[in-house]
Amino acid sequence: YITTPHPQLNSLNLSKREIADALNIKPEDIHHDSDLALINAGLNTLIVPINDLHSCLSILPDQAGLKFFCLNNNIDIVLVFTGEVADKNNQYRTRVFAPKYGYLEDPATGSGNSALGYYLLNKGMWNGGRLNIEQNNSYDSPNIVKLNTINKQGEARVIFGGAATVKIDGCYLMGSA
Repeated sequence: YITTPHPQLNSLNLSKREIADALNIKPEDIHHDSDLALINAGLNTLIVPINDLHSCLSILPDQAGLKFFCLNNNIDIVLVFTGEVADKNNQYRTRVFAPKYGYLEDPATGSGNSALGYYLLNKGMWNGGRLNIEQNNSYDSPNIVKLNTINKQGEARVIFGGAATVKIDGCYLMGSA
């Protein structure tokens, strides 16, 4: 497990409509009873609660448009999540979009899920014990990120970890034409 930096809750002056447009979803796909948040636990992470697993897995933002949105709003990554999961051994499903860094989606993100951990703690949606999070857009083969907390200087600090399986092994050969 890796300990995240002390979290910072940043002000968020974006509407659900603006965020939905940036993600290429309908505003009603964003959970109406849950708050949006911008939390930094290593990266400025926009936390967006989504209604259900199908809606979460169906999100396909335009990479250039989302990058423009992130750059203009001081957002490093966008994490969408739902409490509906494919495997009942897990508690949440997330997807993390990182177009600011040159790719659309990160398949397993410790800092993003750590920001979600702080969000869940602050909302009373997690007691700080072991938490398994499914991440990516595959229903059948999600990556699993594990969260827990430790007491550090009198406060709960989120830690993250997991395990990896090699799916493809090889070398890139680059040449000039």
